[in-house]
Amino acid sequence: MNEAKKKTVLIVDDDKIIRTNLEKEVKRNFYHTLIAEDGTSALELFNNNDVDILLLDVNLPDMNGLDVLEQVKKIKPETEVIVITGFGTQDVAIRSLRRGAIDYIEKPINTDGLAAALGRAQEKINEKEELSYKNTLLVVDDEEPIVKHMTRFLKREGFQVFGAYNGKEGLEIMDENKIDVIITDFRMPQMTGVELLMEAKKLHPDIEGIMVTGESGENIAVDALRAGALDYISKPINLDDLLFSVTKAIDVINLNRTRLYRNRELKISQEIIARMNEELERKIEERSEELNKVQVQLFQTSKLATLGEMAAGLAHEINQPLAGISLIVTNFRRFSARNKLSQEILDEGLADIEESVKRMSEVIKHVRTFARQETMKIVEVDINNTIKSSLKLLSEQLRIHDIGIELNLDQELPKISGEPYQIEQVWINLISNARDAMDEKFTKQKDTDYKKKLVITTQQTANGKEVEIIVKDNGPGLSKEKQTKIFEPFFTTKEVGKGTGLGLSISYGIIENHSGTIGIESIEGEETTMKVTIPIDRKNE
Repeated sequence: MNEAKKKTVLIVDDDKIIRTNLEKEVKRNFYHTLIAEDGTSALELFNNNDVDILLLDVNLPDMNGLDVLEQVKKIKPETEVIVITGFGTQDVAIRSLRRGAIDYIEKPINTDGLAAALGRAQEKINEKEELSYKNTLLVVDDEEPIVKHMTRFLKREGFQVFGAYNGKEGLEIMDENKIDVIITDFRMPQMTGVELLMEAKKLHPDIEGIMVTGESGENIAVDALRAGALDYISKPINLDDLLFSVTKAIDVINLNRTRLYRNRELKISQEIIARMNEELERKIEERSEELNKVQVQLFQTSKLATLGEMAAGLAHEINQPLAGISLIVTNFRRFSARNKLSQEILDEGLADIEESVKRMSEVIKHVRTFARQETMKIVEVDINNTIKSSLKLLSEQLRIHDIGIELNLDQELPKISGEPYQIEQVWINLISNARDAMDEKFTKQKDTDYKKKLVITTQQTANGKEVEIIVKDNGPGLSKEKQTKIFEPFFTTKEVGKGTGLGLSISYGIIENHSGTIGIESIEGEETTMKVTIPIDRKNE
């Protein structure tokens, strides 16, 4: 049978509430579910069931979730794994992706993020199944030699083929097997080819039909087409014509299924038609897509690495409103205990709670968008705001590392056209590098009077055509040799395990995509200055 069955998702989490709610959401996305509360029971269920997708918490009571991931990939490599991580465990997310997970989601779990991760896993599964899928044909003719001849030929062409010698036999085969294309003789005893095709269409509307006839005449063609046949060929059968008709029918089937399974996406349908008509264009497109995927993967890897830099700032931004909410609740209880909890006090307190929740939601939304953004969405960008957002997320880190900040932001700076979250990542990379460099100098510096200082300046260039962003630190600087390599992928001056070597390379690519430039000026032992220029959109000049 070739019919697609509903996929099975194994949910593994030791928290009963999370398991229950995840199961509800997964079922809403039309999957079967299995539930496990620890790694041992998860592996037992996995070994005894056909699991397509594993939704796996990394913190399990009996074993590490990454160990479960490794065992699952050894047993059934084609299983897609989505890892569930808690806040501040981005390093775990990176390790899980390197070990074969397709995606990760963070707690508290957002339902849209869950649906997106499941969709990516489902798409990957569909791609794998399409590669091994065989279209099934049914040849019906009352002449046995013709049936055997066409069956042998079509099998050699890679199709699964059934043969029948009359319409009744053909319908019985269709009852037991998923048939894609019927190739039927026009004139047959008991049931004509037209009658067979019409009956088949009633039972299975997605079947395509090809009529074979030894007669000539316009009426036969009209009757065949009215019955739902996609094409008709004449006897004696030319095998090239037969293969062309079958291929055309398969193309139509694939087009219809694509529309159905991919939610009627017109773009996908157009791509399929283009691949049918322009083979060369298809190959070029596939190669370009592969290169884009590699670029996106590198970009995402870099973003995952920078997420860790946001942890302290995010915790600070959330703890503040949480502290406020805690005080409001305490006051509610005190007033209630004295029977003085008035409606006015309630309304004021609830308004403050709503404002605090809104503040936390905006912070989380900002980080989530930053983490998941993969494509360029060009909008008007206020460069000063992107710098402030970056500092907001890294401010606690900078405070802990005792780094002084000096901001010289031109308040009249024109806006540019760009992707704000990608630009923001550039500043996070530059600030993080400066922080690490100054920490290194502080550790090695014998002069206790050394004060770490970061200066960020924005201004319009003299020609008025670009904005200029300067990030300067008083760290150890770099040698001329290192300056020539600083933007190369995987080059890092940090100790092993403390840097990916992707930050500046990715930053270079982002600025280049914005038609800008990024450069370095450094005095070894004294300071480093990173200078970025980005063109101003014409409409803002």
